[in-house]
Amino acid sequence: MKKKIILILTVTILYQCTSKTSATSIPLGRWNYKLLVNGNKVGDAVFTNRLVRGSYISKTEMKIKFGLIENSTEQIITESADFKPLKIEIYNKIISADGIQEINTVAEFKGRTVNITTGKNKTSIKISKPFILDGNFFMSQLIKTKFKRGSEISALIYDPSIEMEEPVKVTVKVEGRKEIAINNKKEELIYIIQSIENFKTIDLYIDSRGITKKAVIKMLNNRFELIIKE
Repeated sequence: MKKKIILILTVTILYQCTSKTSATSIPLGRWNYKLLVNGNKVGDAVFTNRLVRGSYISKTEMKIKFGLIENSTEQIITESADFKPLKIEIYNKIISADGIQEINTVAEFKGRTVNITTGKNKTSIKISKPFILDGNFFMSQLIKTKFKRGSEISALIYDPSIEMEEPVKVTVKVEGRKEIAINNKKEELIYIIQSIENFKTIDLYIDSRGITKKAVIKMLNNRFELIIKE
């Protein structure tokens, strides 16, 4: 499988629910996180989720600085209310001593046909298997299970930053509850593992309302953490 990785870090966030007791529907809103690599703060992330004229629009914005290199990414996923793929936009900017490099990719969907624009290059790909986008589907299914321990959901996800020509299998499993420290405060949270086929595993810690308090990725001998700002 040929990999084309555009983003330094891509992570699914299970969005905050407005309910005070438990998640009952896909939430809409805005959430802020700090980004750590190997325990050191290197940037920030903002996640928004909106319902606009019958379509979900989920946006992830990240700004990261490693030494003299600054990286900013923006990913926008547009899907129908029943999770049919409509559009993915990925905008990536790297600022270094050598100048500014921009890598922009836009994928638009008509059924299983994907029309992709990367810079000035355009291509059209026909996907043989049914797929969805990495938007709100998993959260909707977890809400239905009420985050019951052992619940497992799998689906084929299309993401051009991981694989341009075919979808990858993503599995989300509820492992139970676990006590961890969030911003120096111990909390008992729901522990969920998200596995992305042959690529990475993400540990997610959420509360009973569906708010992700922490996400951890171990990749390339580094530990990436997203921790909610409170």
